[in-house]
Amino acid sequence: MAMAVAWSSSISPYTFINANTKRCSAISQATDLPITTTSSTIRPAVILPGLGNNTNDYEKLALILKGYGVPTAIAIVSRIDWLRNAAGLLDSNYWRGTLRPRPVLDWYLERIDEAVSEAKELAQGSPITSLSLLLNFRIFFYYVAVNL
Repeated sequence: MAMAVAWSSSISPYTFINANTKRCSAISQATDLPITTTSSTIRPAVILPGLGNNTNDYEKLALILKGYGVPTAIAIVSRIDWLRNAAGLLDSNYWRGTLRPRPVLDWYLERIDEAVSEAKELAQGSPITSLSLLLNFRIFFYYVAVNL
């Protein structure tokens, strides 16, 4: 079972997503949030596929979120895309533990940028939320640091 943490660009409770291949469920840590919300309180979610996963692996999660009125944008990733990360193995900095995210992860950062742009269109000026696994969460923090 994979555990993901949601991050948003403004202060809000964290949301944990339990996902496995058979079912997905969203569980909010906040207990004081209303069950029904208006469209002005729901922010779009950006879903970042985890290492080795593809966009289709998150379609069910997107449908569940849509059922709660949360529009989603999933970064477009195929399983074969992840092989690009192997290029880092050829860099001596990898073996010294000093490899930087660029240029090895440029392809993924571009996919994040596309998904974030789509979510911003859906948000119409309101904040967005990122749903990702831990490694991708760290990559998203890097993306935010570079792009803000």
